[in-house]
Amino acid sequence: MSATPSSRNNAHTAGQRLDPDDPAYAGQAAYTPFFLRYIYDPLVIRIQNRFTWRCPSKNILDLYRRNVSENHLDAGPGTGWYLRKCRFPGTRPGIHLLDVNSDVLSRAAERIARHEPRCVQADLLKPLPLDKERFDSVALVHVLHCLPGDIPEKAQVLDHLAPLLRPGGKLFGSTILSRGVPQTKLSRSQLGYMNQLGVFANEQDSLGDLDNALKERFDRYELHTRGNVALFSITV
Repeated sequence: MSATPSSRNNAHTAGQRLDPDDPAYAGQAAYTPFFLRYIYDPLVIRIQNRFTWRCPSKNILDLYRRNVSENHLDAGPGTGWYLRKCRFPGTRPGIHLLDVNSDVLSRAAERIARHEPRCVQADLLKPLPLDKERFDSVALVHVLHCLPGDIPEKAQVLDHLAPLLRPGGKLFGSTILSRGVPQTKLSRSQLGYMNQLGVFANEQDSLGDLDNALKERFDRYELHTRGNVALFSITV
């Protein structure tokens, strides 16, 4: 049986409806079952990452391969493409998936059903229902640019995720920036369009603000850019 948010493998209740009054609702609601199954991978993984944001998906996959552990939490797993492609240490990794959208959880869990992931439906901007869980790696890939607010505001997500790591654990991820990175005509156009739709909320997101947010919280981190994308890895 494929692992889904209603299966016996899940750690917490899922299937709650999205809140239309949530400032992030437009971005959350865009990830429908049809979009996740048929459109996301060809559009985002194969085309936009390479040609629009100039950070081919293999760069993000390499980030996973360098940092992922056999006790892993993926916050905002998308379709589960990176989780399916990356190599976990060990043969039976323990994987938790976390997202506010139950459709995302269903698709990602189906994608990596062989690992029997556990799903948690929760809002990253609120305290997380994982008080007793601890992980050796946490991924936050292509999530921050979808969250409302500027970097100093949305960086509270780091404060929610970092305490879930064991000493020496890795918090890693990526985000698309609007400022402090080279732009092309195509990237400017897409940034404007995605922000107008409400799918992105990153018009003010800058490399400097991201660096400051990491510096204020962590002693050990790496941050570099590829095209419009910032890639980071934090050791706690």
